[in-house]
Amino acid sequence: MSGDPDQQFLSDGIAEDIITGLSRFRTLFVTGRNSSFRFRQPDLTEQEIASRPGVQYLVEGSVRRAGNRIRVSVQLIAADTGKHIWADRYDRDFEDLCAVQDEVTRSIIAVLPGRVQHDVADRLSRKPTACMKACELLLKGKALRDGLNAADNASARTYFAKALQLDPDYARVYMYLADTYVVDLWLGLADPDAPAHALEIARKGAAPDNRDVNIQDQPGYAYLCAGQWDQADAQFSKTLPMIVNEADSMAWCGYGFLLLGQHARAGKIVAEAMRLDPLHPPAPDRIMGQLRFFSGDYDAALGHLIGEARLNSLADAFLTAACAHARPRKEAKDALRAFITHRRQELAGRGIAAVDETFATMASGFGTMWRRRSDWQMPASGLRKAGMTD
Repeated sequence: MSGDPDQQFLSDGIAEDIITGLSRFRTLFVTGRNSSFRFRQPDLTEQEIASRPGVQYLVEGSVRRAGNRIRVSVQLIAADTGKHIWADRYDRDFEDLCAVQDEVTRSIIAVLPGRVQHDVADRLSRKPTACMKACELLLKGKALRDGLNAADNASARTYFAKALQLDPDYARVYMYLADTYVVDLWLGLADPDAPAHALEIARKGAAPDNRDVNIQDQPGYAYLCAGQWDQADAQFSKTLPMIVNEADSMAWCGYGFLLLGQHARAGKIVAEAMRLDPLHPPAPDRIMGQLRFFSGDYDAALGHLIGEARLNSLADAFLTAACAHARPRKEAKDALRAFITHRRQELAGRGIAAVDETFATMASGFGTMWRRRSDWQMPASGLRKAGMTD
């Protein structure tokens, strides 16, 4: 990783820790230390490395020291095209070498797997579904599910179903399939049997592969769907120590605690996830926006909820409620109109008739996922303040 011989020991240590950390992800095949270090020769090009069997992505970087400061630069590259998928730079004090190595390594490991998955999903979007294998169908479905909107969520479910037809024992597919029912419950679009269905599917996924932490947090959400609050709390608490290096999973674990009414705990977890991945996808902002709303910091909530974090009508509902508390009445009414328009589209997409624009029709379905009814009453009152009638 380093072109500076004096810093080779540090770059070797960081490289080894990254290899060890990434090896825990079962969706990644990571070349071991000895084989990886053979590619350090400066005369080897990315294309030459890519010609080796099994090499699809490269992680390369450098370590530089100036006085008491150290800079670690790292980038993720698609080996076949040379495309730079992600890059970042870490500037730290050199006083505590071990702490620097641990922090930088942890930050990199938190980000890389998600960036690889996003790149794979982008490539698969241009590939006919009939040609996809189970793993490819999984990643394509996950990319759609990550949109957290009603239309993409329904499409994701069809990809997961096709993946299970090819591989009925694919544990992670069960997890993401169960997640589509969870998202529908968040959005108040689920069928009455969805909670039981989500729990059954999540248990199928956890049983054959219970060492995969990406699977273990899913039963927590399935328990939430079924109103089994204590079981959900126990599941998230069990999962959290396993995912301290995984920003995406950490953010979702934090959201689980938010839904359970543990706002302070959720805030710390989500803030740490966002620190680990400063270029995070929109979902953590949506979660942090809700947290800021519950704390009464409506301006900060709006800062998180405006833009890409408006993933679905639930995000619009929180945005509208925050506007009602912190913005002029006209702005709140405009936000309410945007929410109603978005909500009508969601309902129509599922064949649900919106007979009027009252709270009961448009927003009452959002309340089922909150353990404390008083939590949901806060955004509900904001919607009413913006002008929504009962």
